[in-house]
Amino acid sequence: MRIHHFYPKTRNVGDHFVQRGIERMMREIVPRAAFELFNVNNRGEDETGYGLTRSTIERANREADLIVVGGSNLYEGGYRWRWGVHLETDALDDLRVPLFLVGIGTGSNFLSRPHRPSARAKSEIKLLNDCAAFSGVRDVLTCEWLQRLGVSRAELMGDPATFIFNHPARLDSGGHILITMPPLRFWVSRRRFWAVRRHGRAVFRAVVSLARSLLEAGHEVVVACNDPADLSLARRLFGEWFTGRVVCPQSPDEYFRLLSGSRAVVTGRLHTAVVAFSLGIPFVLIDLDQRARGFVETYQLGDWSVTPSQGDFEAQLRERTERLLSDDALREWELLVQKREIMYERGMGLLRGAFARIN
Repeated sequence: MRIHHFYPKTRNVGDHFVQRGIERMMREIVPRAAFELFNVNNRGEDETGYGLTRSTIERANREADLIVVGGSNLYEGGYRWRWGVHLETDALDDLRVPLFLVGIGTGSNFLSRPHRPSARAKSEIKLLNDCAAFSGVRDVLTCEWLQRLGVSRAELMGDPATFIFNHPARLDSGGHILITMPPLRFWVSRRRFWAVRRHGRAVFRAVVSLARSLLEAGHEVVVACNDPADLSLARRLFGEWFTGRVVCPQSPDEYFRLLSGSRAVVTGRLHTAVVAFSLGIPFVLIDLDQRARGFVETYQLGDWSVTPSQGDFEAQLRERTERLLSDDALREWELLVQKREIMYERGMGLLRGAFARIN
């Protein structure tokens, strides 16, 4: 089977985690599937030929057996950004191969409510779902959000990056503690200027303070950036204490190796937590927006997340990290991994049913 997969081919390595997860799930069903990767919008590396256009749909009609649209928060829009799928709506009339929407979610700005789409975005989202032979979403909040738009066919399948490895829970005493930088937009933002100034920068300062405390206590600490855009700020904030310890993996495989060598993870990036979950590695997730909140609510991860706007953020972050490193954490993580496995079986069941309908 030849699959044309449209997703955000950005410099943010987390976007590529989701692509890997989708490919892994589909190859469980169609082992010899061949994937060709396309940019779903203009935020990636391709300046032309992105999105579901007449040209890309005509090419899929000639060359593909299936189109997959799947990425992270493609349903989210924003200022001068309608939503995450570049779509020529008239071209959908010419589509002759099945279309799957896989593991898509919505999101928000920093500490904001879920995104409210424009009338045009709402129309396009509904149209694309109507054209799809299958629509699977990554979290419970996205399901609810789509239902409010009038999209009733979308089904909860989990974030595909959660299922790249499916390893059992582990609690090792060796290995480094991985701390992931929050996105640069939570340090400086025009749209959420005062919220970022008040709460966002406090998150970065708390993360730096935690990392230094862990280092002083004798732990091996590595700081990771998911996007090269975050690297300069990370080096400035962490300073000489972390010379040689601030890294920016250039590929998913390099990042997976870094994660695999971790005993625990503290992260301001959703997809670092998602892949840590897949590897069975305990984590604390800094809950900064609706994409993180959706993941937390889907798996009941409230005891392992912390929100900047609630109470003493730095104290809560330290408390959860100390608990993360304790011997008592393993049983809780074993139960959480069981929930992950239940979601995996659900997602695979939905995909198998979708493939059966198109074959």
